[in-house]
Amino acid sequence: MDEADLKRICERLAERVARESAMGLGQKWRCPSDLREEIVAYAVACRETGEALAPISERLGLIESTLARWLRQRRKNEDVLRGFRSVAIVPSEGIQHSDCGSQLRLTTADGHVIEGLDVESVAYLLQAIR
Repeated sequence: MDEADLKRICERLAERVARESAMGLGQKWRCPSDLREEIVAYAVACRETGEALAPISERLGLIESTLARWLRQRRKNEDVLRGFRSVAIVPSEGIQHSDCGSQLRLTTADGHVIEGLDVESVAYLLQAIR
């Protein structure tokens, strides 16, 4: 995004913040989630250019601590999602099962195949190869 795009986005967001907050005069203002997401995306884009948080929040008509909290929440949510990995569970063909119960076979997204271990050992191994 170039500066002109950021300026247009900022003007639109600032107008919407002013309009939304004026509707609840005398009450604690709660920012709608869609507006909050747009504000956070805009703030992230501005921060990537090296801009400080204070002028960003001032342009938007927000309190700096509120914007900082929203950015922290976004980072926290990203960290939680980063911990998940996609896995595929597919039917096993041609694998013979022994009489002493089924054996665990796991193929990770990276292509590692783990089989013949108990669940705790697989969990330990996955941590080690991560």
